Amino acid sequence: MGVYVARYKDSPCVVTAPPETRTMHCLISQRLDPSNMDVALGMTEMTPGSHSDVRGHDEGELFFCVSGKGTVVVEDERIVLEQYDAVYVPPNTVHTLEADQGENFNLAWFLTPPFGGDMMVYDWWADEQKNK
Repeated sequence: MGVYVARYKDSPCVVTAPPETRTMHCLISQRLDPSNMDVALGMTEMTPGSHSDVRGHDEGELFFCVSGKGTVVVEDERIVLEQYDAVYVPPNTVHTLEADQGENFNLAWFLTPPFGGDMMVYDWWADEQKNK
């Protein structure tokens, strides 16, 4: 059994269009390591004033604030995260991310099980690579 090593600098990366502008990296995914059936990992980087789309999905999602400060909105609850804070969003729960605290908001996200947002980021990136 091999070990898959993810390198941030080499990871598939996309920048989404306004108004949901954010940079997303896919680090761990079945698309990158077909033997992985357990977890997906990515990074979302947001500048002040940006936000993500509103979504819910079949996977649970754990957000871990790597740096900065921002808000995770889970249904009607607003949760401000600072560096090293985390929040878990259960499956099929509507949520969004907001860089609304006047600073960059950089998060790691983990999907359990994988095969949702990780594949979306990878697929967007792969499409961009074809068009270059």
